[in-house]
Amino acid sequence: MKTTLLLTVWASLTLGAAELLSGEYRAVTIETGQRKLFRVTNLETITGSSGRCVEEGLESAEADSIWIEASCAGVRTSLGWKKDGKRVHVMACAGDVETRTAAQLKLRQQLQKELKANKAVTACVRNGRVELWGWVQSDAEQTQLDAVLKKHGLDAVKSFAERIKTEE
Repeated sequence: MKTTLLLTVWASLTLGAAELLSGEYRAVTIETGQRKLFRVTNLETITGSSGRCVEEGLESAEADSIWIEASCAGVRTSLGWKKDGKRVHVMACAGDVETRTAAQLKLRQQLQKELKANKAVTACVRNGRVELWGWVQSDAEQTQLDAVLKKHGLDAVKSFAERIKTEE
C-alpha cells in the first residue's frame, strides 16, 4: 500500500515536470548537473549529434519522454524520432556555471526573456561570452533576432542560431 502511494506521488510529480514538445524545433539552456525532461507524442527513439558534455536518452519512467543532462559546458543537438517518421530537434546548450560572471548571467536572462516567444532559440553563457543557439524559422523570427543582437551588440552576444527553411 505504501509503495503504491509513493509511486503514485512520484509519478504525479515527475509527469508534470516533463515539458511537452509540440513543435519541430526546441532549444533549451541547461546547467551543469541539471537534467530536463521532455515529452514527445508518439516517440520511437532518440539520437544525438556531437557534444561530449550533454547527453540524452529515453526516460524509462515516463512513456514518450526523453531526458537531457549536462555534465560540463557544451552544446548538443538531439533528434527525437516519432513513429510516423517525423523528427523533433532539441538543442541543449549547457552553460559555464562556474566561470560565468553576474553580468553575463543577467544578460543571458534578459536575452531569454526577450526571445521567450521563440522556443527554438536559447541563450547561454559559454566560452566567456553569452551565446545564442537554436533555429530561426521565419523572416519575423530573423528580424526579432537581428533586433536583439543589434540592441545588445555583437561584442556582448554571439549568435549561432541557424536560419532554416521549412518544407512546404
